[in-house]
Amino acid sequence: MNKKLISFMLCSLCSILAFIACDDEKSEYIRPQFGAITSNPSPAIPGDSLELICTHQAKGNGIASTTYTWTIQSICFDENGAAKDTILRVEDNYDGYGKRDPRVKFLLPRNCLPGTYPVVMRASFSVYIGSTLFDEVSVRGQVTVK
Repeated sequence: MNKKLISFMLCSLCSILAFIACDDEKSEYIRPQFGAITSNPSPAIPGDSLELICTHQAKGNGIASTTYTWTIQSICFDENGAAKDTILRVEDNYDGYGKRDPRVKFLLPRNCLPGTYPVVMRASFSVYIGSTLFDEVSVRGQVTVK
């Protein structure tokens, strides 16, 4: 093959790849949208390792640090027998880690009773593009224990 043809083909390929790579970059803040919270396993058994995942419906942009706060309501009991919430926090670098789906894994308390428990996932964002500095979104779901 001719050196000019090879050089032309390589330059063309590099131009196409550069165009595709820049296509995902946006210069504006976009709030992510999340779908339903799923749990694995479902239903869960007291003492199980339980994972909660909240999948994206639409990915965001321009987000640096994120705190996901997962609250499972009234799933365990204190020393007086009163129901109490389990609250778990996960720190993440949203854009830096590929805009991955929020998830948390924990041991389900052995003293929880069978039933359905409300779950709230609150995502608090620190934004680095545009005039918005902080934002948040909440998603509600449930965990079933048998």
